[in-house]
Amino acid sequence: MPGNTEGSPGVPYSFRAEHPPIEGDLDYLWDFDTTRIVSRTPTVEFSYSAIGWYGVSVTVRKDGNTVGTGFLLVNIRTAPPEIPMVFISAGTYLRGSTRGSFTEQPVLQVRISTPFLLSVTEITQAQWEQVMGTSPAYHTGPSLPIESISWMDAVDFCNRLSIRSGLRPCYRIRGDTVECDWSANGFRLPTEAEWEYAARAGTTTDVYSGQLGNPYGGCLASDTLDPALDRIAWYCINSNLLPHPVGQKEPNAWGLYDMIGNVAEFVWDWDSGLPYGPADTLDPRGPATGYYRRVRGGNYLTGARDNRAASRQSSVAPTRRMLGVGLRLARTAEQ
Repeated sequence: MPGNTEGSPGVPYSFRAEHPPIEGDLDYLWDFDTTRIVSRTPTVEFSYSAIGWYGVSVTVRKDGNTVGTGFLLVNIRTAPPEIPMVFISAGTYLRGSTRGSFTEQPVLQVRISTPFLLSVTEITQAQWEQVMGTSPAYHTGPSLPIESISWMDAVDFCNRLSIRSGLRPCYRIRGDTVECDWSANGFRLPTEAEWEYAARAGTTTDVYSGQLGNPYGGCLASDTLDPALDRIAWYCINSNLLPHPVGQKEPNAWGLYDMIGNVAEFVWDWDSGLPYGPADTLDPRGPATGYYRRVRGGNYLTGARDNRAASRQSSVAPTRRMLGVGLRLARTAEQ
């Protein structure tokens, strides 16, 4: 059970006793509260039959003498939520727009060379609570999208769900530093390029339902409801400034709901504050470092300007929670 102390009943997990090299034959005495196992190797497999908290201890012995001990708590909970996902094939698209800010330019042809999976809807509060136990959402409801989370909360959710689903976590988290193993099969955030590719679903217009009458529209009394946005998105003109249950508006051609509006979605990339560069054409993953992480898609509090496929919104620091920002999960597709 690497990197976490949570799991589901009936699932075999690997436990490993790590220690400096010790010459000679060693015995490992494992106590799982309900079962004891003696092993000659540092790794054992064990599954719990019921939910609850369990203590796991291991004693390492050499020639009958104890040379080390270890202990952790394991929380065995209900099975993780199912996350319906859509297969997104590799391909190319036109990224960016001349109808937005300078950071959306120049318009570049970008190739996504590796197929990936993307969740059909934004992660709901019910799904979040099945994994995390509690929800920080400001507006509460099981079918509402999770929001008021931080970017670090989002990657922690990805890792926890990966482990509980028997997948290899993508993220290595050390304090505030996060590295991504792109070869792992676990859940992750989409890159900014993957997100826009999926949001467009083969289109080149402001949103997948067409061009907006006013792509610079906001939330003033003079801003009117845009028919193209009204079909697909909850935004400040039609949302009553509240999030709505996921999946109520029209999906795009790839079967993805709420890619525009409802809540904004964290992506992997750092925000450099700069426009696209000439190298951002093949599987771009953004700057290597930064202060803020990008969010995409607009939300129920923002106007037409932010609710476009090309619109790039900044976040706050990765550890700070944001009202109206949630997440959608990606996975690299099995080759």
